[in-house]
Parts: sequence; C-alpha cells; structure tokens
Amino acid sequence: MRILFTAGGSPGNEAIYRKLTPLHNFWFADSDLDRMSSVIPDERKFLVPLVSDKNYYKKILAICIEKEIQILVPGIDEELLEMHKVFALIKKTSLFLPSQLFIKNMLDKYSSMNTLDKFNFPVPRTMRLHNANELDQYPLILKPRFGRGSRGIQVVTTAKELELFVELKKINNEDYICQSFKKGEEYTVQILNHKNMREPIIVPLKVLLKKGVTLTAEIDFDKDIIDLCLEVAKKFKENKIFNIQLIKCKDDNSINIFEINPRFSTTTCILPYIGIDPFKLDVNQYQQSDLRIYQGLKLNRNFTNDVR
Repeated sequence: MRILFTAGGSPGNEAIYRKLTPLHNFWFADSDLDRMSSVIPDERKFLVPLVSDKNYYKKILAICIEKEIQILVPGIDEELLEMHKVFALIKKTSLFLPSQLFIKNMLDKYSSMNTLDKFNFPVPRTMRLHNANELDQYPLILKPRFGRGSRGIQVVTTAKELELFVELKKINNEDYICQSFKKGEEYTVQILNHKNMREPIIVPLKVLLKKGVTLTAEIDFDKDIIDLCLEVAKKFKENKIFNIQLIKCKDDNSINIFEINPRFSTTTCILPYIGIDPFKLDVNQYQQSDLRIYQGLKLNRNFTNDVR
C-alpha cells in the first residue's frame, strides 16, 4: 500500500517506518522536517504548512495525487474533521480514521464524557470549569475542552488554586473542563476494528513513564480493561482505529475512561511488533487470545542526538 502520514514528526512514525517498510511505501508530512526521525529518508519527507494555514489541505491533497496515496493517516486533532470533507470525493485515497460523528464527539472532551456516561461507561465526574466548585474533592484535573496530547493540563489541590485558575481562564477566554482525580495505573489502549472482523482487536499498554507523550509502556492484557474496551468498541461500531485512555484505580480496581483519541495514536506503533499490520488486515487471521504471548512487551522511547 502507498501510505501518507501527517504529523510526520510524531514519535511513533520511526518505528512504523522501520517495521513495515518491507510491506508498504510510506511518506511523511510535517511543517518542520527537523522533527522527523533521520531513520526516515529525506525523499520520504514532505514539508507542509502549519495545519492552521489555509494552504495546508491543498498541499496534502497534492501529495496524495502525486504519490498516488491509497491510505492517508491524519495525526493532528485539528485536521481530522476537515480531512473528511476534503477527501469525501477522492475515492483513490482512503482515510485511516473513524467516522465524522465519532471524531466530532470525542474531540470535545466535555461532550465525550457526557456521551460515555449516558451509555453507562465509567468516567470521572466532569464539569465545565465555571461549575468546578461542584467537585468538592481534591486534587482536580483541569484540561482544555478541545486540545491534543497533554497540553495545558493542570492539577489543582485546593479551592483557592481552583478559584485562581477559573479567573485566569476566564480572562484568557479559554474553554476548560474539570475532572475528578483518580489515582492508579494509566493505560493507553489501541482499538483496531474492521467491518468484516469478528471482534475488534484490543491492545492495552500500561503507561510507565509519560512526559507529554508516552515514553515507556508495556503491554498488559488486563481482562477487566479488555472487557470494558470491547464494550465501547461494540457500542460505537467504529471502523479503522481509535485510542482509549483510562485509569485503573489502585484502591478498588475500578476503571475510569478519561479520554478517547479518535485517530492513530503515537503508541499504535507497537502493533507491527506483535504481528499486526493495521493497514492490511486479514480479518480471519487475528484472535485476541493469540496476542497473550506478548504480555509484558515493552515500548521504550529514548532521545537521540542527530547532528547534521
């Protein structure tokens, strides 16, 4: 397959390129070529404007036409809905994304928590920031209602801190939400589905170290987490891929979903290392039970110094 990734500097792309290049032709687009791994050859890199630039989508479309791209993998939250519009009539290029409705709902962190709660999925109590005083237990997590990664996340431990943040975000006209804090193990879970698959594939990674993005994680086929994520996958019936982030509490083993990313996650790069090619699914090949041999497989990201 001929595949183009946006967000070419994403930390998972180097692993995808190394592992799947024998099977696919890859290209990567980014607004800063220096952010892309030196493992990826220069001829496989495209410089594009920032996603906020009006010419961004024209450039991506031009690359897809030039390279006869069959699969486009968008990696930036701000572009996901627009990509659906731009490529609606481009039959030769398939978007590796869930549906527009799912994306729209999940990008809104307030709406997504309300939707999950409505379907009786476990989520932390979530309020708009101006109603945060209704959450009277501390600490609390504050995060942008719309935003990617761990950008802008704050932890407040007292009512006075919360009051100051409410005023600050009001002055800056920033739309924030507030969630109750749950202490426990964080997981990032890959949900891979296809309309012809008997069951979605669920790959949970326990996060061991995180600084904005996950730096170290290991596969942990926790039955409770798999069962919950399978329920979510069956409820929404989304094709392609999405990512669930959750906390398993140490005190009572309860699970709380705190975010869903409706796109290819940086940690999805582990899939080829457990024998799964997400771009060429043999719907009869994969069984969830067969993956248990990879229990404890670790993803570890180290910084490298590239001087050129």
